[in-house]
Amino acid sequence: MKKFKFTLQTVHNVREMTQEREQIALMTLQKDADEIAERLDQIEKMQVKAIATYSSKLRVGEAVNIGEMELELNHISTLDRLKRKTVELLEEKKKACLAQKNKLAAATREVKITNRLRETQEARHQQEIARQEQTILDDIVAANYARRLI
Repeated sequence: MKKFKFTLQTVHNVREMTQEREQIALMTLQKDADEIAERLDQIEKMQVKAIATYSSKLRVGEAVNIGEMELELNHISTLDRLKRKTVELLEEKKKACLAQKNKLAAATREVKITNRLRETQEARHQQEIARQEQTILDDIVAANYARRLI
């Protein structure tokens, strides 16, 4: 009997490779987004600490060094700008992740389609083999019956 060979195996293989590539790209983007989120947390903690330090120096009521206070205010504003930029970058990465998830979903659908086609072709192939085997068995039985009549 003839062995089953999927006619679109090359297409299926390419689609699987595309799916793997899209999965890797998504994991990379998610890793980048996680790193940016972690960096944002660190910036927020530094900002809270800087504001607390600045506030505590103001409350003490000691002689205030204007230069130090100006440096601390500059530090706080720099952290604020850095935080805004990091938030923007994180939003961009999240959008890129969403777009990549859509690409991955499309690639996964294509793999499922060719997989279903292969299953359909294999089922047809099995039916054809069964039909051929049945035909051969019918011929053998008919030949035996004919020999007995002679």
